[in-house]
Amino acid sequence: MTVLVVDDDEPTQNLLRAVLRRCGYASEMASNGAQAIARLQAKRYAAVILDMMMPEVGGRTVVEFLSATPNPVPVIICSAAGLSALTGFDPAVVKAIVRKPFDIEHLVAAITGVALTSGG
Repeated sequence: MTVLVVDDDEPTQNLLRAVLRRCGYASEMASNGAQAIARLQAKRYAAVILDMMMPEVGGRTVVEFLSATPNPVPVIICSAAGLSALTGFDPAVVKAIVRKPFDIEHLVAAITGVALTSGG
């Protein structure tokens, strides 16, 4: 299955694409929350790796969008945002939070755990 990576930083996108490929997942990219929501409306993903701080539409809006959908796609937040910005999420949607800069093995464990529980 495919993982949607939502991050406005191209080097981070490239790193996440490589990590996902190493784990056996395809990936698609979105550079902001508006692009992510459009992709999520058009296709089902195994998981979403989501930055919180992006131009135009941020990560919290994407989580709110997913919270309002039946059978939401599981989200792994991967962000350098402050702790206060990483709280108060629906646990049915946000399955893991990985702080940037992240340890790749920690991220891989989060991806694997979310993909296994989502059937991806």
